Amino acid sequence: KDIDGIIWWCAFPLFRLVYSVIGSDSVNYEDQFFIYVGNLAAVLSDTFLLIGCLKFIGQPINWKLIGGYLILFVLICCYKYSINAELPERTKLVVVFDLIPIISSIMVLFRLPNTKYALEKYFTIFWVSMQIAVFSFWILINFEFNNRDYGIYILFSLTFIYVSHIFTTVGLIILTIARRRSQLREESRDHKLLEEELEKTLRKAQDANDEKTKFLTNMSHELRTPLNAIIGFSESLKLSYYGELNPKQREYVDNIHGGGELLLKLITDLLDLSSIEEGKMDILLEEVNLNLLIEKTLPLLREIVGAESDRLKIHNEISDSKKSCAVYIDQIRTKQILINFVSNAVKYGNPDSDVILTISDHDEHYFRVSVKDSGRGIAPEQYENIFKPFNRAGNEKSNIEGIGVGLSIARKLIHEMQGNIDFISTVGEGSEFWIDIPKSKQHQLPIS
Repeated sequence: KDIDGIIWWCAFPLFRLVYSVIGSDSVNYEDQFFIYVGNLAAVLSDTFLLIGCLKFIGQPINWKLIGGYLILFVLICCYKYSINAELPERTKLVVVFDLIPIISSIMVLFRLPNTKYALEKYFTIFWVSMQIAVFSFWILINFEFNNRDYGIYILFSLTFIYVSHIFTTVGLIILTIARRRSQLREESRDHKLLEEELEKTLRKAQDANDEKTKFLTNMSHELRTPLNAIIGFSESLKLSYYGELNPKQREYVDNIHGGGELLLKLITDLLDLSSIEEGKMDILLEEVNLNLLIEKTLPLLREIVGAESDRLKIHNEISDSKKSCAVYIDQIRTKQILINFVSNAVKYGNPDSDVILTISDHDEHYFRVSVKDSGRGIAPEQYENIFKPFNRAGNEKSNIEGIGVGLSIARKLIHEMQGNIDFISTVGEGSEFWIDIPKSKQHQLPIS
């Protein structure tokens, strides 16, 4: 988070080191050019200190002003170099220009909050301020560095200014560590508060889910009893147990019976979904011959498509040599999935188009059973909603029956059987849903 400021601060000791290396051998320079380079390094060092401080507290930087300040210093250095200025004149120039970023850095550091890292802040400010103290001493002696009366004091001031650079660098390091420590404390506190909120929300969601499950279970059981009676009585009327019905009466009885069966199916779906979510759905896995299972399921599937219709087409692509291979599944739940696929193909497909059920040898681990329709298809933006419970993938306002839980139940069931489920769809052309049924590790089972 503070990397921008830290990068600029890294340049502070680097350019101070350049200044020190050049200054340590200045008596041997015949040409003063390198001395001015060292002076520029000193001014750059404190300028980078100021930029780092501004970055550290998130203050905007006037790059034009800083650029103009440095260009002015370079121009004056060029003038001093052209007139062979003496040591006091050169030093005055450095002091005047160096005081600007030093004082500015101190002012910026004072803006840091005292409550979080006051000790580290004032430690750094103290050692930055020591440069001002040294400069004040030089101004006091009028930069007479060759005056023997001040010899020991000048040497002490030079030593002290190098010590201030070292401890300023140390201060910047511990200030960065203190800022990060404070950030980690705040993040830890925020995470703790977030965890507490999440726990509360999770408890509320769990309570709501338990209440929903309890409500659905109780409601479903309460509704099934009178529904079974309605379906039973309407079926007796359809079969003319109590006398023949006229056409109008038969029409009404058919509507009663059909509506009752639809409502019973919806209630059963809700119970299944509730049972799966509670982990109470029993899955009985056993060795089954897939071809035989499909044959036993076909009458139910044809009834869904239309008993007198030949719209349901069966494509068995499994070779004769593998038709006796077993699968390891729950027979009832597998039938339930296939019934759901065919029911959806009829509801969402074109009424005059075929419903194609295909059985294939997908790979060494799975057989694949797919159901394809030629209907409206599914929009790509709805793909992620297909297997969500109570989501009808954009068909909520249509007059097609259903509450959008069938595919959600199918996915949960096939996953419980260690299989896979997926689909492909093209808008305006239709959809194909499939399940990959795990092959048994056993060898062969009779196909009839």
